[in-house]
Amino acid sequence: MSATSGDSTRAFEAALADLRKDVRNVALPGLAAAYLGLAALLVLPLLVPSPWVFALTWPLIGILQYRVVISGHEAVHFTLCPGKALNEFLGVFGQAIVGVNFAAYRLQHLDHHRARDLASDPDGHIYGGIINTPRGWRRTAVWIGGTFVEILVKIRQKGTGGYGTHRAQKPDEVSRRRRHTAYVVLAQLTLMALCGLVLAGHRGVDLLATSPLTAAGAWTWALHGVGGYALLWTGPLFTVAVFLNRSRILVEHGLAMILERETNQEFRGVRIPTVDIVPNVVERVVFSPFLFNYHCCHHLFMTVPHYNLPRVRALCREYGIKGYYEVEGSYLSALARTMRV
Repeated sequence: MSATSGDSTRAFEAALADLRKDVRNVALPGLAAAYLGLAALLVLPLLVPSPWVFALTWPLIGILQYRVVISGHEAVHFTLCPGKALNEFLGVFGQAIVGVNFAAYRLQHLDHHRARDLASDPDGHIYGGIINTPRGWRRTAVWIGGTFVEILVKIRQKGTGGYGTHRAQKPDEVSRRRRHTAYVVLAQLTLMALCGLVLAGHRGVDLLATSPLTAAGAWTWALHGVGGYALLWTGPLFTVAVFLNRSRILVEHGLAMILERETNQEFRGVRIPTVDIVPNVVERVVFSPFLFNYHCCHHLFMTVPHYNLPRVRALCREYGIKGYYEVEGSYLSALARTMRV
């Protein structure tokens, strides 16, 4: 915090303490709507015979998957909902269906909060290669094309590979990671079967009446399982949800590092550089569910529930908190700035 009177410091800390204690059920209605939306979109091909239904549902499924991904971040910090047991269940379940080992993710994400530079940031693989590429079309190509490299790293880091962190881990942490890996595998096999049934139904094939014990039956099951899984789940997840997450992180941390490097200003406070974005309503829905755009506020005071971060922003601006930085404009304008600065 910048030099302020003792009274101002106490007033700020008291206001912050009140925000930390303000525990409300804010996220669950929206999260329930996301799950219902996903379920509806997954069965829509059974009702719409046109193959174009897959093109229609693809981006919508990806956006809702991204919302589930971000809900896991809130669960990591125990701020998704009141009640630890429900918070943990929603964290484990939600991350398992998007292919993330929740226990590994928690370890990895807390390391992200401890990081002080690109080299020590476990999320550095997402934005580091982009900001270290010459500006212009080359940087844009790495931003877009590097998505698939990022997917491979994620699978190893917090997917079925699920090591989470290179730090020494307690036996219960190792056991929990292994158990959550099993949940991820089970969730993905279940989704593959369900998506296969939907694709078969869309094509008029009675998959349940087809024996997988014959060569022809096994081929039919495999074809629809893999095809449906790609069309209705992994395709949207990898091309929409992961790319949205990649773009958001690039702005919130990558742009901060670029600005720090280009302007010789310090954007890091006590931790890794990050900035707040205050986007329009549409971008807030698409890019930053759970008020993720107040990312600098979150890094400064990560135990404050997400729904109180706008008030944290107001306090930071009022009291001139050291380490608080905000970039004007939308996510799209910030992304454009990242490509050219």
